Amino acid sequence: MRARLETRDLSGGYPGVTVFSDVDLSVAPGEILTILGANGSGKSALLETLQGLLKRVRGEILLDGEPVQDLPPEARASRGMSLTSDRRRLWREMTVSEHLRVGAYRRAARSGWRRRALSFQDLFPALLSRRQARPGQLSGGLQQQLALARFGMSSPRVWLLDDPLQGLDVASSGRVLGWIREEAGKGAAVILTGQHVQALLGVATEAMFLEGGSLSPLPAGEGGLSDPRVRTLL
Repeated sequence: MRARLETRDLSGGYPGVTVFSDVDLSVAPGEILTILGANGSGKSALLETLQGLLKRVRGEILLDGEPVQDLPPEARASRGMSLTSDRRRLWREMTVSEHLRVGAYRRAARSGWRRRALSFQDLFPALLSRRQARPGQLSGGLQQQLALARFGMSSPRVWLLDDPLQGLDVASSGRVLGWIREEAGKGAAVILTGQHVQALLGVATEAMFLEGGSLSPLPAGEGGLSDPRVRTLL
């Protein structure tokens, strides 16, 4: 199957500092790629570079075979690529309902946005019971749920999820993992990073490890847990 998202010799990082080099990855519709690595290894920088929030140093980023590395973040988003960051990026003056409405910014997501918002009732019941609350009135776990729900409202085709289980309890984490599997089954191409190693490997169809700026293959599922590189994260 043709890759939905692909990189070729991609290098990047923060201004003046290259943190990953010559990264080649490919994610097709229905695939879930988990990228693991130590804190500070460059996982967040890689996802932000894919979305365009950070400028690449060199290399290509292809979306459905078309180069997008020179497009701004909003243009990549309009084509169906969406990132939820470990920093959440919530707007303190906006209510839960307003966040969800704004989340449906993509033209393809505007139709039926109310129905889509209601569909999160089963996934995030505690959040949807507080539709008029603002982020500062929510716990860390509910803020994370809000960031994920806003992300889902855009109906992305490429999911870039940076530490999606951050702050979530066991039950909420299980529902989020199920949601990721379900949406991948419908054709989303997914990249996951984070520190919940066992859970993220368990949901993955493919896995890679970022270390020393280089990305290398890793067994997905339980096989990855025995890898010496992964064991240092447990």
